Amino acid sequence: MRKLVFVSIFLVYALSMSAQLFEISFEPNFKNINGESISLALSGGLNQPQFSNIDFNNDGKLDLFVFDRNGNKALTFIAKSVHGKIIYDYDPQYEELFPSAQEFMQLHDYNADDKPDLWIYNGDSVVLYQNNGQTMPSFDRIKGLFAFDRVNYVPFNPFKKLSEIKGCLPAIVDIDGDTDIDFITNLNVTGSQMIFNRNTTIDSNFQLENIKFDIVDKCFGGIDEFNGNLIVNAPCYFYEAYKQKKKHVATKTILLFDEDADGDLDLLFGSSERSTNPVYFFRNGKADLEYYKDTFLSVDTAYFTSIIESQLPVSPAMSYVDVNLDGVKDLILSTNEIDKSSYPIMESNNSILFINDGLTNDVDFVFEQNDFLVGDMIDYGSGCSPSFVDLDNDGDQDLIFATSGNHYITGDTSDFLVYFENKGSSSLPDFQLVDDNYLNLKSKHIRGIMPTFADIDGDNDLDLFFGKMDGSISFYENIGNTENPDFSYITSNYENIQVTNYAAPYFDDLNRDGIIDLIVGSYDGTIDYYQNTGTTANPIFNLTRDTFGGIIVNELVRTSKLGSDGQIYDTMVYQNYGFSSPVVLHWENGSRCIAVGNNQGLVRVYDLKSDLNENLNEIEDYMIEFHSQKKYTKDWGRRANPSSSDLNGDGYPDMLIGNDRGGMNFVKGNKKTSATLAKEKLTVFKIIPNPAKHYFRIETKSNRRIQYKISDLSGRVIQESSTFSGDRISMDKFPNGIYFVSIEDGFRKYHVEKLISL
Repeated sequence: MRKLVFVSIFLVYALSMSAQLFEISFEPNFKNINGESISLALSGGLNQPQFSNIDFNNDGKLDLFVFDRNGNKALTFIAKSVHGKIIYDYDPQYEELFPSAQEFMQLHDYNADDKPDLWIYNGDSVVLYQNNGQTMPSFDRIKGLFAFDRVNYVPFNPFKKLSEIKGCLPAIVDIDGDTDIDFITNLNVTGSQMIFNRNTTIDSNFQLENIKFDIVDKCFGGIDEFNGNLIVNAPCYFYEAYKQKKKHVATKTILLFDEDADGDLDLLFGSSERSTNPVYFFRNGKADLEYYKDTFLSVDTAYFTSIIESQLPVSPAMSYVDVNLDGVKDLILSTNEIDKSSYPIMESNNSILFINDGLTNDVDFVFEQNDFLVGDMIDYGSGCSPSFVDLDNDGDQDLIFATSGNHYITGDTSDFLVYFENKGSSSLPDFQLVDDNYLNLKSKHIRGIMPTFADIDGDNDLDLFFGKMDGSISFYENIGNTENPDFSYITSNYENIQVTNYAAPYFDDLNRDGIIDLIVGSYDGTIDYYQNTGTTANPIFNLTRDTFGGIIVNELVRTSKLGSDGQIYDTMVYQNYGFSSPVVLHWENGSRCIAVGNNQGLVRVYDLKSDLNENLNEIEDYMIEFHSQKKYTKDWGRRANPSSSDLNGDGYPDMLIGNDRGGMNFVKGNKKTSATLAKEKLTVFKIIPNPAKHYFRIETKSNRRIQYKISDLSGRVIQESSTFSGDRISMDKFPNGIYFVSIEDGFRKYHVEKLISL
């Protein structure tokens, strides 16, 4: 029976897979300028990563979970041993196991069952999820965490939420050595005092699952700030003790670990207040003084060497994880700050790995690299907008993408183009970097580049267009030929087309009249449709509809609204930004969709009708989660920008999806069938009883005669006939096993349901 169930699950999985429009793939190969493969090319990039250990696939090796503050994106990497060295493969199938979060998401075992549990901040408080998985992680929400305030006790409000100051990162660690996990965080946004939320579960003789906290210290360790520097032995006022004028709100990050094996935990404290060597090291004197609480005695403002200092991002996220799987925790310092108006943010070479040649509790950090994981990805910094184009007319698709680069260098004011030539074929692409400053656009200081290509003048070669942050479109005419393009700047305001901001143009023959039309996405989240009323050689673009297809991809947010009756109601409204980025998808059977990326990180897909004046039906949930087999729409991370082409020659469109982290992901297209259309809703029917032994009934809301088919696991139809809802169907001749029942009544379309015969 176990084998039968397995086969059943596999068959259901196969049936589900056939119904999804797109599935994640790593088929396209990418190489650097030297022809060496980029191992994690399509992992999506990293901007503000935080790292935790967990064994995803139950193989005994600790893998890496990464939470990136940019877009609050979860990424999962599997550890593998290759020739005695640990490497990491990107495996996104585990990403859907994690709930949404803000600011931070870390894994720490709170109940001592050797399975890391999930600690997140949800924008309001810290929430704990228990890992109840057996062969793989499974996170169940336990509760939002509170602490009993013993320092500033208020009778009518004695409990305070465990919260987190925006931009700051807490320490989640057993600080007092009593085997339960404590929570240390910053007191406020202006000072540098810390709150000690002590886990009192053990002290209260509770089971670890019944986690509880007390606030026992709001001046943890005796640290505060004075004249822009941190000091020890500071007086405790529960607020910033020394009045001083700050240029901005600072972010702070903390990591507690036993640096010198004396039994108390020392502190690395990251601060955005220091532009050089922005990490302090504090030595804990609790053990030396035999004191009852943690007290930091000394501060070192040059813990890292001058060579390392120049590479440190301000207020770095500090992750203490085992990277090389030698049983000793290593140190990763990565970019955490996101305030680009105040700081130069490091967005490449932004993940500094120190291998610990000592012990977890007696460290010897040795610098390894400044681009851990991210150096094996396609990631030039921030933002990625890809566009496929056959630049050399060899019959396969090359790749051009725009990026704003590393903010630390470009300040997001000098977007540029990167060119990967397809040295493979139209069915087996092999992309190699040719030029990382194509057309020398870095010197032009253009912002918000969104490239696309089209033959705009009917001379059979492709011209270059790109939208910009100011809402206009630049045009570069190809004055070369199809094999050797030569793009010459013509105008920065093509056809006087202007959207609000962040124009995202795309050309396609939308009305199928033989000449290309233009659609333009924008900051508003809508799409402008410009019909071409001219000719192939002399286009004339007229704005036909400024909300093409009724599409709007702005995020919905909850707000309060005063009703006409004087009552206040909660309602959902659109945010004032969307960053719509459209591309048209073509199937070999002539059907078409329009895919639209947005700021939320989704690519939303709409069925493209022949009547372009109608609103378009959205194809929701067009992918399948690997483990749950539920349909869903993948979150790629903020500012998703899709491009499309049939890269493997199977007649179905594939998509390369850029994002704000500077990287890309790839999805392979499948056959477009009616099963993939969201608006063609499938009706559910019931099989009663189920499991069944002698008979079963099909129950629907239909009073029409129902045609039914019963198939076994091999797909063979073993019985087909007709019946009415509620009538008995005999199954005395059915062997024990699992079957699939499909029905139709000539009016509705129904799901296929599983029947178990006993």
